Amino acid sequence: MEVHHHSHHPKKWGEYITEFLMLFVAVTLGFFVENQREHFVEKEREHELAKSLYNELKADSTDLSKILNFRIKKENFLNYLYENYKGDVATDSIQKIYQVALYIGVNSNSAIIFEPRNAIIHQLESSGMMRYFKEPELQSDLHNIINAAEKVKMRTQREIDLYMQFVLPQYIQYQDLDLTRILTQNGQSKESLNEVFEKYLISKEYYKTPKRELSPDMFNKMIRSFEFYRFVLSSTRGNQLALYQKANAKLLKDLRDNYKFN
Repeated sequence: MEVHHHSHHPKKWGEYITEFLMLFVAVTLGFFVENQREHFVEKEREHELAKSLYNELKADSTDLSKILNFRIKKENFLNYLYENYKGDVATDSIQKIYQVALYIGVNSNSAIIFEPRNAIIHQLESSGMMRYFKEPELQSDLHNIINAAEKVKMRTQREIDLYMQFVLPQYIQYQDLDLTRILTQNGQSKESLNEVFEKYLISKEYYKTPKRELSPDMFNKMIRSFEFYRFVLSSTRGNQLALYQKANAKLLKDLRDNYKFN
C-alpha cells in the first residue's frame, strides 16, 4: 500500500506578514479596549470620590458656620463680663445677664470645637487615590485643606489645654450649679444647655441664686483668665478656623467647576 504525503507548500512572505499584522491588530485592539475600560472605571471612581468629598466638605462648611457664630456669641459674653462684671448685683435683670454670660461665655465649650471630618481625604491619602484628581488646582486645594485641618486640630488641643489649666480652676470655684440644676430640671431636659440658657435669657423668668463672694485677688484672677480665654478664642477664629473655612470654600468651588455638582 502506498502512502501519499500531502505536499506542504512554503508560505509566501506576504502571508506571514498578513498573519502578523492581524495578530498585532488583535492584540493592540484588545489592549486598547482594556485600557479604555480601565480608564472608564477610573473616571467613574474619581467622580464617586469627588462627590463623597464634596458632600463631606459641605457638611463641614455647615458645621463650621454654626460653630463660628457661637464662638462670636461666646466671645461677646466674655467681653461683656470683662467690661462690666464687678461681682453679683441685686438688680435682677443685670444679674440674669451675668448668669447667662458666665455659663455661655466661660463654661459652654463643646459647641465651639470644630473637628473636620476628613474621612474621604484620609482615604485618598492612605490608599494613594489622590492620583485620581489630576487637575493641578484640585491637587493644590487638597494639600491646603489637609494642612489647614492639621492646624485646626493642633490649635483646638491648645485651647483645651489652656482652658483646663488657666480658666477652669478659677471658674469652678465660682460656678453656679444650682441655676444649672433648676434650668435643666435636674438634668431631665432634652435640650442642650446652651439652648436652655439662651431661652432663659430672653424669657420673663428669673431664678435668684445665692450671691457668690470672692476676695479681690481671686476676682481679679478670674476676670483676667476670662479675658485671656476670649483672646485665645478670637485668635483661633480669625486664624486657624478662618484659613480652614477659606480652604474649604475654595475646594468646594473647584469641585463644583470640575464635576458640575449642584
